[in-house]
Amino acid sequence: MLFPNIPIKTMGGNVFWDTIKSRKGWKIQQNIFTQHYRILDPNNVRHAWSSDYDKIEKMFEIYTGEQYR
Repeated sequence: MLFPNIPIKTMGGNVFWDTIKSRKGWKIQQNIFTQHYRILDPNNVRHAWSSDYDKIEKMFEIYTGEQYR
């Protein structure tokens, strides 16, 4: 399940986030405490977040233009 999102500028996740995957400046990050995921664009704006990695990865593929057909 993806949680409701308000696109918001972040600090880029240099402290409490691990970058799991990156492509074309977009990143999937995981919070080191809560273990939830988020997608950041090249300007560090959050576009999606969820506790479900499969859902986040599918959205990441859409945002980066790499979705499977």
